Amino acid sequence: MMTIQELKLWAQKLTASMSMREKAILITLVVVMAVSLAMSISGYVTRNSILVPQQGGIYTEAMVGQPRYLNPILASSSDIDLDLTRVIYSSLFKLDTNLKLQNDLADNVEVSSDGKIYTVHMRNDAVWHDDKPVTAEDVLFTVRSIQTPEYASPLASAFQGVLVDKVDDYTIRFTLQKTPYAPFLSSLTVGIAPKHVWENVPPRNAGLAEQELKPVGSGPFKFQELVTKKKTGETTSISLVRNDDYYGNKPYLAGLTFTFFTTHEEAIAALTSGQTNGIGYLPTSLLSSVNHRVSITRHTLLLPQYFGLFFNEAKNPILNNQGVRSALDLATDREEIIKQALSGEAEGVSLPIPPGLFSFEDIQGPSFDPEKAKQNLDDAGWKVGEDKIREKDGKKLEIAITTTDWPEYVQTAELLQKQWKEVGVSLTITSLGTGIIQQTVVGPRDYEILLYGENLSADPDPYPFWHSSQVKSPGLNLSLLKDKEIDKLLEDARTSTDTEKRRELLHKFTQRFLDIHPAIILYRPHYLFAQHQNVRGQAMHQGSLPSDRFNDIAAWHVRVKRVWNQ
Repeated sequence: MMTIQELKLWAQKLTASMSMREKAILITLVVVMAVSLAMSISGYVTRNSILVPQQGGIYTEAMVGQPRYLNPILASSSDIDLDLTRVIYSSLFKLDTNLKLQNDLADNVEVSSDGKIYTVHMRNDAVWHDDKPVTAEDVLFTVRSIQTPEYASPLASAFQGVLVDKVDDYTIRFTLQKTPYAPFLSSLTVGIAPKHVWENVPPRNAGLAEQELKPVGSGPFKFQELVTKKKTGETTSISLVRNDDYYGNKPYLAGLTFTFFTTHEEAIAALTSGQTNGIGYLPTSLLSSVNHRVSITRHTLLLPQYFGLFFNEAKNPILNNQGVRSALDLATDREEIIKQALSGEAEGVSLPIPPGLFSFEDIQGPSFDPEKAKQNLDDAGWKVGEDKIREKDGKKLEIAITTTDWPEYVQTAELLQKQWKEVGVSLTITSLGTGIIQQTVVGPRDYEILLYGENLSADPDPYPFWHSSQVKSPGLNLSLLKDKEIDKLLEDARTSTDTEKRRELLHKFTQRFLDIHPAIILYRPHYLFAQHQNVRGQAMHQGSLPSDRFNDIAAWHVRVKRVWNQ
């Protein structure tokens, strides 16, 4: 075999008599052969090995806003607080990506034959981040705190009429004092707070207590550090470290860091510059900032929510006519709205229960049919006037719509204005800030049509949104629907513990809903978040809340090792 020196001498002799063109060809051939060899080796290694997650590394996520309540009793009104409490605290149950409840602190549950008593047996190996055991006393304290008016917990309504008591150190019993409630176990996905940390803090002072921003939980990550700006006191970052005493699957990541920004533009800039590994929420209006970057992966989380048009017949008598309401639905092109206003990041839906735990593929909602819409309006006595706007008894077919001032919702309203004008309907638009619209429009029900979103739970209960008892705030019946048949179906569905019977009742409710048309369900938006490609293991594609994207956080990893197949 030739030595390196002999090989070099041979190459020099070979090329000495070559022309420049021949040398160029030879160099090209050598480069091609080298690249081909490298690709062959790389392909062989890839085919015969796998990437295995390794422990270590920090995942850093950009968030917009400020954390306030890192306490599950109070956290539910803020996505940031919910995100942080999801990874710091544990709950009795959590959701998998198919929206099925899985045990967390719970080991198993027994339900009484009348569906009113839930006895939860807890695992006995969970400890708080300060090494004290997690027991039924902590669950008892958490639920009773939520029920205490002085706490003003956003979760209070979920535990109204629920009696909770301790059976033993690791067994807790929930008794529904009035009627059975089929989705009750979904309420037990709330984080559990440590009694020994909070019991001496008066409820009225809980929001200001030091423990709020130095939380003690029992989840996969524990609090390490909070960094603030000296002048303003604003939080710039919160760092968590892996909880090596976690009872579940130990996380691969050594820690999590959440950094806080004022605007989404700043958060995206942090992601694209490599300052962070991910961003917690990616608005559709800013998708172009990341779409062209191959190093960034965009994730979609489907939530049990929808946006729709809620009719308030009391504010505009035109909407009293079912034929008019149906015509407006037929004149609505959902595909155009999703494409233009939401950059394609939504699913068109027309039913009041979004796909998920209960899906009714056999029920077909109305489809875009402007000619049929015109016929409906003709049949209702609305004739086209000289200005192409329909009239009846000297009155024009004019309707007002109100929505929030977010760009995608304003653009949705503008597209509806254009689409409905094609069938002879004049639509005026008012857009307001989120806080203002809640106080001055939604609460007092001061609108003709409201373009708004509604969030259901993973185990959907349409009762709060469509039962006649919920027409006044804080009820969520935004169409002010009062229908005895629907009331009875919803009452029976929420009290039935027989899943198939409940499905049948909700199926009938959905059919009745389409018959009377109290609202137009438009679309289910995608919840988008983004991460650098080096972040692997994220698999949640459905959840009840945005924070559910962390339900599989133990599998996330930023370090890998390639090993040969066995």
